[in-house]
Amino acid sequence: MPKDTISAEARRLHTHSIVVDLHVDPIIQHLLFNYDIRVEHNATWSPDKRNRLYRFLIKLGEKKNLHKPFFNHIDIPRMQKGGFTFGSFSIHYWPVQTENGWEATLRQLNYLQQVVETDDRLIAATQPEDIRTAFSQNKIAVFAGIEGVHCLGKGGRQTQQKRLQRLETVFANFGVRYLTLTHFSKNDAATPCMGIGSHEHAGLTPFGKTLIEKMNDIGMIVDLAHVNNRGVLDACDVSKKPVIVSHTGVKAVHEHPRNLSNEAIKAVAETGGVIGIMFATNFLSSETTNPSADILIRHINHIIQTVGDDHVALGSDFDGWIPRIPEDMNDATDLPVLTQHMLDSGYRESRIKKILGENFLSVWKEVLS
Repeated sequence: MPKDTISAEARRLHTHSIVVDLHVDPIIQHLLFNYDIRVEHNATWSPDKRNRLYRFLIKLGEKKNLHKPFFNHIDIPRMQKGGFTFGSFSIHYWPVQTENGWEATLRQLNYLQQVVETDDRLIAATQPEDIRTAFSQNKIAVFAGIEGVHCLGKGGRQTQQKRLQRLETVFANFGVRYLTLTHFSKNDAATPCMGIGSHEHAGLTPFGKTLIEKMNDIGMIVDLAHVNNRGVLDACDVSKKPVIVSHTGVKAVHEHPRNLSNEAIKAVAETGGVIGIMFATNFLSSETTNPSADILIRHINHIIQTVGDDHVALGSDFDGWIPRIPEDMNDATDLPVLTQHMLDSGYRESRIKKILGENFLSVWKEVLS
């Protein structure tokens, strides 16, 4: 679908909808390449920092014929052009549990906080109403999400209380509103579905369950992206509040370790939570040619057919070093393409608005209730 074929109806609907993205990753690029999220980057942009690594990855993508691989998908100006109302900016560290990880987490949080506080295009989102305020003012609401318990510092029983206190610190001082239990490595709370130490049958540890209880208590959202199937089920059982899976696909459409089983989809829905469909087409399809954004509709449809349309959201994973994005999207400015696909699939406007943002607002409100 060429971008210039987006209908007036789709553009109107997109413009008049609250649009939420549960997972964007340009802070990685700031950490690695000194990428300034306040500035619009074109396709020819290259960094001064680690330029050789950047150029190597660009050439690798070209050699493998990957569509818009890895990064340079998103920044604040392109979020504005794409009609975003809200983005959760993810914070990362290398897949080890060390105090260096905690220090790196604080540096990234400080950077994001400074940007939000000094950029009048942005609003710090600490509650759902902040997203509605941003929508009414044509601004973008932002909060940070931490991707992996390892970002809280050195593991082990002796540091558990310290890390629980750090959870409160990032919630109160830096506006962190969700924690992903694991990323691409096993930690002392949870086991990933793929990566270092992955194991499909390992459940949450006692510390992982304590973390969820703490998050429930302070009003932080539990994110189960990257968590293995057993861990997802355990977390849904432990949490007294709705959980989210910020960026994923579903196994019934494409069998992949990163994707959710039907059992997991039902468990998330039973908490009242939402599942954010990612835009990384290599996780969504086995097609050898790059699929269009219609592949997202197949995953969305399966969730709707399984648990209803209250439990679907979007979590693009833009800039998350994903190998490719849909063929008919080049970056965040093309988000209305997905709205067009939803209209073409026969979705009612009310359903589209729920998927674009209203479902998550309902979940967040319930988490804080």
